[in-house]
Amino acid sequence: MAVASALSFARDFTSVLDGLLFEVCEELQLTSARHDQAVERYETLGDLLESEGSPFHRLRPKIYPQGSMALGTTVKPIEGPHDLDFVLELSLAHHQVDPMRLIDSLYRFLHAHGVYGPMTSQKNRCVRIEYTNDFYMDILPACRNGAGTGTCIKVPDRALRGWSDSDPRGYIAWFEKQSRAIFIGRVLDKAEPVPAQEAVGEKRALQLVVQLLKRWRDMYYAEVDAALAPISIVLTTLAGNTYRGERSVSRALDAALSGILGLIDVARSRGERLTVWNPSPNVVEDLSERWSGNAAAYGAFENGIRDFHRRWVQLIARKGSVNTELEALFGEPVKTVLRKQARRLQEDRMAGRLGITSAGLITSVSDAKVRMVPNTFHGSE
Repeated sequence: MAVASALSFARDFTSVLDGLLFEVCEELQLTSARHDQAVERYETLGDLLESEGSPFHRLRPKIYPQGSMALGTTVKPIEGPHDLDFVLELSLAHHQVDPMRLIDSLYRFLHAHGVYGPMTSQKNRCVRIEYTNDFYMDILPACRNGAGTGTCIKVPDRALRGWSDSDPRGYIAWFEKQSRAIFIGRVLDKAEPVPAQEAVGEKRALQLVVQLLKRWRDMYYAEVDAALAPISIVLTTLAGNTYRGERSVSRALDAALSGILGLIDVARSRGERLTVWNPSPNVVEDLSERWSGNAAAYGAFENGIRDFHRRWVQLIARKGSVNTELEALFGEPVKTVLRKQARRLQEDRMAGRLGITSAGLITSVSDAKVRMVPNTFHGSE
């Protein structure tokens, strides 16, 4: 007899959908082994950049993670490398340093290294170390903003041949405040540690919403045009701006999609595109600047959000088995979770841990009116 997903027998659609989405997010994030490997490589590279042989040794560098690993929103890519971003912040004010010399110095030091040399390349604002097993690190050199306050930094921008504003620490603090998470940060003499990877059950709804948005993005734009996909920080910021403290991940995702669509419609009513500003109080930065002069990318973003919202509303309205719809949105991890759920359901049945409620629904024995008898029939004898 085929074993159906637990979602089909749900007494509480939202709670069971949440449980399924939790497990999907568990499948999406980096494995413990991959996370530990990333941390090890980050710490090894940090030790090198802080060592006496480094051109930055006397400048008392602070090295700290930014991006998805700092926010707890990692998502395994469908194809291609996973990235770990971190900042190499020097103790000097930016007006004491030539930005092009700074990024070139970082590149030359790593390019001349016996191990990192063949793996090193230059990007617009960072230096990339690319490993052979689909893994790379982007190192963002930075200086204190001599005219700014708080955690604001200046980073070299090769396209501008000058400095750009950034505030990774301020962004992390904003995200954690939005998600109502408790964050304990430390500034160490050596490299700051990458936060330990949380189990999905320890995460807040906002973190999970971001993971789901990023996975949807990767799935949807692989079919449209990957070059038009919105960048992660834009999705993360929009999710944070529209989050209102929902504890249910499915309801938080629903609110995020409705909220983002509302922001798009308000901008449209003004004859404008949606502008996504950096929420840090220390910088004025349009995180969505890639949409300026690129109507195709903005149009693809708007169409994508509208499509996601439409499909999600239909999914919620069904209040039944929505496995096919979830798989279309989030891909292979949904299949994996459903297979695991089916195995657990069968194991519970065989162990006598399932029962039937007065409404005829399969549930755990503790909530059941009638215990189900384990099926021990293995064929004719």
